[in-house]
Amino acid sequence: MQQIEIWQASKFIPGRKAGQWKPNPSHVYPGSWFILSVYIDLYVAIIRQYAKGKLLDLGAGMVPFYGIYKDKVEENVCIDWANSLHSNPHLDIVADLNQNFPIPDATFDSILCSDVMEHIADPFAFMRETARVLKPGGDLMLMVPFFYWLHETPHDYYRYTEFALRKMCADNQLEVIELRAYGGYLEVLFDLLSKGLGKNKALSRVFQPIAKWIVGWKISQKIQRKTSARFPLGYVLVARKIR
Repeated sequence: MQQIEIWQASKFIPGRKAGQWKPNPSHVYPGSWFILSVYIDLYVAIIRQYAKGKLLDLGAGMVPFYGIYKDKVEENVCIDWANSLHSNPHLDIVADLNQNFPIPDATFDSILCSDVMEHIADPFAFMRETARVLKPGGDLMLMVPFFYWLHETPHDYYRYTEFALRKMCADNQLEVIELRAYGGYLEVLFDLLSKGLGKNKALSRVFQPIAKWIVGWKISQKIQRKTSARFPLGYVLVARKIR
């Protein structure tokens, strides 16, 4: 990663407890505070379990997960395109992610691709390239939204079901190790309400803790378990390159 010395936590910041992370309200659009609070614990758990060796941060942007995985890897390589809406001071490779990656075969022990693939115009080619640069036995950590608004337009192309994710893995010699939906019916409703508040930070600061409190109720958790298969906010996938 370039300019490691100037890296700062951006999208997420450490929480009060050791190993805990939370959305950074000074960096994240208020309408996204809720969904980030829904998925961050799952993202952290997956990254901490599967990040290893030489890691490719694919679509890295400001490398928001570096603080989470840095002690789990020997090296991290960051790749993204130059026309991202975000500045990219940490990139090792600037490339069009819709084209072949300028990376040799079987280079990485692990790959992290978080909330990037919805912005890829040719996801099938993208998945082939991702599998190509992963070592046999290496792990892909892939996160994608499902019930989520259009963002970074016009570069927002697809939403993926679990069945599409499984097929793309099967087509590219990737064995699915974990595939989890996060959120459910209530979380989708609350995320829509959160987006409706827009840039109003005052209302968002009132709404967010109330929404988190409600989704923490036992009955809300029961609803989430019953509805996540039909109304997921998104998915977290771990797939291993077949040896």
